[in-house]
Amino acid sequence: MKSSTKKTAALVIVVVLIGLSIVAIENPFGTSVVGGDQIDPSIPVGTAKGQRAPNFSLDTLDDNKVTLAELRGLPVVVNFWATWCPFCIAELPDLEASSIEFKGKATFITINRAESIDKQRTFLNDLRDEFTFVFALDPRDDVAEAYGVRVMPTTFILDSNGVIVVKKLGQISRQELTDGIAIASGTKPSSSSDRTDVLLTGERPSIDIYDLESVLKASNGDVIGVRGERLQTSSKGGTPTKHLIPLGDILSGGPPPDGIPSIDNPKFITATEASSWLADDEFVLGVEYNGITRAYPHLILVAHEIVNDDFNGKPLLVTYCPLCFTGVAYVPIIDGEGVEFGTSGKLYKSNLVMYDRKTNSYWSQVTGQAIVGELTGLALRQIPIDTIRWGDWKSFHPDTQVLSKDTGSSRSYGRDPYGGYYVGSGPFFPVGDIDPRRGVMEIVYGILVDGKSKAYPVAEVVAAGGLVNDVFNGVSFLVFQAGEQEKNGGGGSSNVFSPALRFYDRNLSGQLLDFELRNGDIFDIQTNSKWSIDGVAIEGSLMGEKLERLASGPEFWFVRSSFFPDTEIYTNTN
Repeated sequence: MKSSTKKTAALVIVVVLIGLSIVAIENPFGTSVVGGDQIDPSIPVGTAKGQRAPNFSLDTLDDNKVTLAELRGLPVVVNFWATWCPFCIAELPDLEASSIEFKGKATFITINRAESIDKQRTFLNDLRDEFTFVFALDPRDDVAEAYGVRVMPTTFILDSNGVIVVKKLGQISRQELTDGIAIASGTKPSSSSDRTDVLLTGERPSIDIYDLESVLKASNGDVIGVRGERLQTSSKGGTPTKHLIPLGDILSGGPPPDGIPSIDNPKFITATEASSWLADDEFVLGVEYNGITRAYPHLILVAHEIVNDDFNGKPLLVTYCPLCFTGVAYVPIIDGEGVEFGTSGKLYKSNLVMYDRKTNSYWSQVTGQAIVGELTGLALRQIPIDTIRWGDWKSFHPDTQVLSKDTGSSRSYGRDPYGGYYVGSGPFFPVGDIDPRRGVMEIVYGILVDGKSKAYPVAEVVAAGGLVNDVFNGVSFLVFQAGEQEKNGGGGSSNVFSPALRFYDRNLSGQLLDFELRNGDIFDIQTNSKWSIDGVAIEGSLMGEKLERLASGPEFWFVRSSFFPDTEIYTNTN
């Protein structure tokens, strides 16, 4: 009898545990209601519109606690942010204005993604703004993971029963907040905020950047798989639209077209003037072109991403995508005409999508190729550029010009908001399958030879002594470390351990040269000539000769592997 009772009790416990496990999996944070309306049990827990948002209970920045399930009865705005995300920072004033406007009618919660309390408090104090909404702490990123947050910022608007009525990927506007709260309250929005693209207005003529959702529906997802094979698909207005990639893979990054403003009339200062505010360990993009040497600080580029510049009458497009750590320069000449570029507000594989102001075609920043629009398939000529410490660059080029903070913008250039991202665990925007051969955020340099790609992890080149003689796809080239760059405790791009690398063709007028380092200096073995970091022989029988420099720059491994999945990887064998 006792044995039977024990077995029955054990069975009950097992059944209860199984039931609790099922509930935990279905609703990882629980959804017990404390007050408010009754929840329809038929509504599933999830993160899509029409589903019940997963519950959470988090500490707050003001030493309180917030539990979602206790907020039933009013609409709730749940926003995910981080100090390194400029779009998150840009939307804070709109969140605050809406929080004040809807006081007593809606609750606003912004959840920080796994940053320390001290970092958040210091950052918010530096803003010198007062905020009335709740700052919640998610120290292990558990809630962000449960909500499937990959795009930053992301905002959910819930109705009074905790059901998701709006899910916004990217920066949310005050009007979108107003409309979302209206929907959550069961009233009609005052305006439509469903458009995925907006009209550009203001100084430039209005242009309609592609309505990608409409084009995608009309095209049935057709893709151009080979360069030159341009499939035409119907757009919203019936105009044929060309594209190289699946249109559905182009995502909103948050801001509208030109929401991240390009610098179109850059001003420059001397190296001495720049050194008064630019620390030696900060990164710059260094360019030598048409007889002019210029440096573009990351601290400025993170706020603009594109500089439309001119070098003695020759246009040059200087670009930087902080999400990919890619600084690339192109000659923006199309049909013999210099063309300006701007930011589209879109991303492809977490990379900046540019648009040209001649045809409004979309261009990939990392490849320099038009991917959507009239010019699809066309590629811009890339020129060599350095991503290098300011201290190294000015020692190599003391007469360099430096991009001035006088950009015409009121933005502050004192810190890099992406600091935590650079050393984070991975991209927040979808990039497809992650290649496990190297670390996701490891810095590599990529080279492309006749369509074939090879990556050179900085760590491997450093391990080889800082100089590599290599052959890839029939081209022999030299790779060497230019300058000293060390990881520091700062919060900007200088927090990335990334010695600058340069690539040169080792074939000089039909003679193949092999190189080596002797006490830090570069010599070729064949003639014993000494070479500068600019690829110029400065001593020996080849004095005055110059190697051809090849375009290559640093990028996170996920960038190289997602754009070029069959990439080979250099490994030090010494």
